[in-house]
Amino acid sequence: MIALEDFYFGNVNPSEYRQKKDTKKKLSEMTDLIDELKSLLTDEQQKEKIEQIDSCQLSLIALSERDAYIEGFKLGVRMTTEIYADTQQRG
Repeated sequence: MIALEDFYFGNVNPSEYRQKKDTKKKLSEMTDLIDELKSLLTDEQQKEKIEQIDSCQLSLIALSERDAYIEGFKLGVRMTTEIYADTQQRG
């Protein structure tokens, strides 16, 4: 029950997890491409737009991860409920 205790006391932060190697690689690749694009642009307004797009994309990723976490948690609760109900019917 250590995980539940950690969750109860706020020691678990689902948004903090170790990224897998393929995720880190893609994130690094994306960062490199954005940096390369910024270096190719000459106009300050163009560079600013790229930074705005980058910021928007990071926000979108965070929102998507939040939504995926919530949906995953709901699914886990539904599965647990079904298992519990099945156990009660048999027992």
